[in-house]
Amino acid sequence: MARNNPFCLSFGREPDRFVERFDAQATICDVLESDAPANNSFLIIGVRGSGKTVLMASTANKYRETKDWVVVSLNPVRDLLQMMAASLYEEKSLQKAFIEASINLSKFGIGLNLKKVPPISDIQIAINKMVEIAAKKGKKILITIDDITKSDNIIAFASAYQDLISRNYPIFLIMTGLYENVYLLQTDKRCSFLMRAEKLILKPLNITGMANQYAQTFACSQEEARRMALFTRGYSYAFQVLGYIMWDKECTLEEAIPFFDERMGEYCYDKIWGDLSSAEKKMVSFIAHSEKGKLKAKELVRLMDTNSNVYSVQRDRLVKKGVFDGSEYGAVSLALPRFGEYVKTVETEFSY
Repeated sequence: MARNNPFCLSFGREPDRFVERFDAQATICDVLESDAPANNSFLIIGVRGSGKTVLMASTANKYRETKDWVVVSLNPVRDLLQMMAASLYEEKSLQKAFIEASINLSKFGIGLNLKKVPPISDIQIAINKMVEIAAKKGKKILITIDDITKSDNIIAFASAYQDLISRNYPIFLIMTGLYENVYLLQTDKRCSFLMRAEKLILKPLNITGMANQYAQTFACSQEEARRMALFTRGYSYAFQVLGYIMWDKECTLEEAIPFFDERMGEYCYDKIWGDLSSAEKKMVSFIAHSEKGKLKAKELVRLMDTNSNVYSVQRDRLVKKGVFDGSEYGAVSLALPRFGEYVKTVETEFSY
């Protein structure tokens, strides 16, 4: 009988084996459970595969079964306001109150057609009424949106959401997104509330936590488990991919590396590399080809034939995108495991 692999290659799904981000989740929960919350919105930002969706989902699940909370998960490619209204209307603990309040959403294909009551023609007005009723019933509302990008749907939702929080309703929002997509939204004046949202930029996973998971799963020594954890550089998706391969093939770390490179390239690195600008690719490529896998700032400025101001902007963007590790003063290296080896195999536009 095949053993069920406790690791997962699918993005966003909560695997059997994962390292929880206790600090980040505690930061969100402290606000949600506060009597006087200082904020209503959270942005979880990180590179692809850093665990943004898992953190958001695990936080939402914590409140999904709590009677005082209504959790609404929205799909960013759909009409967010209509989807929110439908989700609220389907909430069993509130549906009777909505009907008693004669909220007729039949124009939008939602709920019952109350023939004696004219249908509401504006979806935002309907949502305002529903949220007000929920608040009077002692309910708090948590909305989650995964992988946000700048779109008409998001901008329309942002306007409606800003109106709701201005009315002091107990409504909260958690969103996830790539740094570059969040930046585009933040610079749109119609989404100004995002500037005030609390931003959680995901850091590498705790090495000890990863090692403990590996040691428990593979019944190996702490030394070997730590070696595996360090190999992943704390990158959440790499933690899953390495574990999946070693479980599936019953192999050593060294034997897993070719399969690791193939999976990471196909499932993750192709997209990360493709989303970089030409200048960013050039900077990454210089580091990939460096002798020690890192370069001093002065050397990189020289190689890029640029000045320190331009370099600082590009470096900062790559750190925020999760591609660069800028933790060492005066130097940068690649944050993702074996990304340098990946770059060497795919680049064609630069020669050395």
